[in-house]
Amino acid sequence: MEELEIVRILNKYNPWWSNREISPFKFSDFKRGDYYIIKSNLAKREITSIIGPRRVGKTVLIHQLISSLLQEGVPPQRILYLSIDEVELNRGGAELKDLMSAYSKFILKKPLEDLENTAYVFLDEIRELPDWEKILKNWHNLGLNLKFVISGSSSIWISKGTEESLLGRISMSVMLPLKFSETLRFKKILPEDFFKVKRRLREALVSSLQTSGPKILFSALTQVAGDWAGKKNEIEIHLNRYLTVGGYPEFLEENDYQRISEAIRDKIKLIFFKDIVRYFRIRNPSVLEDLFKILAKESGFSFNVANTARVLGIERPTLKEYLKYLTKAYLIESAEFYSESRRKRLRKQEKIYVLDPGIRNGIVDYLDDTLVSNPQELGKVVEGLVFDHLKRLKYNIEPGPLPQIFYWKNQKEIDFILQIKRKAIPVEVKYRAAIPSSAISTINEFLDMHKCPLGIIISKEELSMNQKVITIPLWLFLLMA
Repeated sequence: MEELEIVRILNKYNPWWSNREISPFKFSDFKRGDYYIIKSNLAKREITSIIGPRRVGKTVLIHQLISSLLQEGVPPQRILYLSIDEVELNRGGAELKDLMSAYSKFILKKPLEDLENTAYVFLDEIRELPDWEKILKNWHNLGLNLKFVISGSSSIWISKGTEESLLGRISMSVMLPLKFSETLRFKKILPEDFFKVKRRLREALVSSLQTSGPKILFSALTQVAGDWAGKKNEIEIHLNRYLTVGGYPEFLEENDYQRISEAIRDKIKLIFFKDIVRYFRIRNPSVLEDLFKILAKESGFSFNVANTARVLGIERPTLKEYLKYLTKAYLIESAEFYSESRRKRLRKQEKIYVLDPGIRNGIVDYLDDTLVSNPQELGKVVEGLVFDHLKRLKYNIEPGPLPQIFYWKNQKEIDFILQIKRKAIPVEVKYRAAIPSSAISTINEFLDMHKCPLGIIISKEELSMNQKVITIPLWLFLLMA
């Protein structure tokens, strides 16, 4: 492909070179929490990667980063953006070295080796570039004044690259669908600085664990509940919507449930065929679809590998591989049995959850207003949502690559065990008007057995404290994550 043709295409993706505005389809004034975390990484030399499900907002976030660099005075020519799946470039056979050569020659107008200040290179959907990890390793090792920011639609594509070529050279940030509190910020029900309230609640949780008592956390929760009592009804209206359609940004202002359902089914097909089937060359993708439907219908139930493999007509090793693919595509996560013994944990069945409520409801054809009046279906959705936000809560308190949430079962069962500061917190979900006494006694049994400082029950309305057990309404709990 000729250099001038490459430059023409690059100009189409980089309107700021011509003092033009970023397309509104690729930009939003609303900034989610991930933006601030990733922005702080722009000053670091290591490659920054942004991964997450399709249509979660990665491209918008990249353009927000570009906008912030321009506002800070970075010359427009020192910011390059390109979507690697650009059809014209692929048909023309252009490689990254050709793009960088044309960028250096016609836009920067100087050799890359002579860059005195950092030039920022944003490569969207990097996995469409063959051998991308080796290519980026070579560029990184040149020691040029280039900051690479890359994105991709699942962790499938990046795990191999980081393990084999880019270990120690890349920092990975995971973008998931919006948390409940972020949808409230988008609707301007919560202020932009609500992160300060979250921080206070998380610090209160840690303090309660360290002082072996729930009083500090309960006091903080009571204060926040009082501060937002005037907007409680509005928050609960949006909670019902979130339980129905989930946290994908594209649905924030869409009110047609039929359109949302169709969009979700299209999204799943795209993930299956572009992120899983094509990459792993699955011969019978309909089995993968059937498996995901089973997981959505039975979200939160103990998963029997042998029985499910028999129903689907596949071998158990194949089923386990399919579960791994769905996990890497950010569609499901699993909770292991809680035990100090790794052997005991592996002997027990896992509980598997579909993470986003809208994805789950769209797949089982329950994405409408009747969901919130169906206790059985709603219970599955609420439990999955609590699981998802517990993982986020743990990550925000103790950042790490794989935040794990467990469940516990003896003669009785507790939905989740959250480990913070090496201490176990039993969490039971009872999304109903009245909390049965049996739920409190089961948690107390676990607390006594494991010497835990506090337990939590997630309720529909109640905020109370009974000795070491705090009962928290769902809307308030979700604001902690």
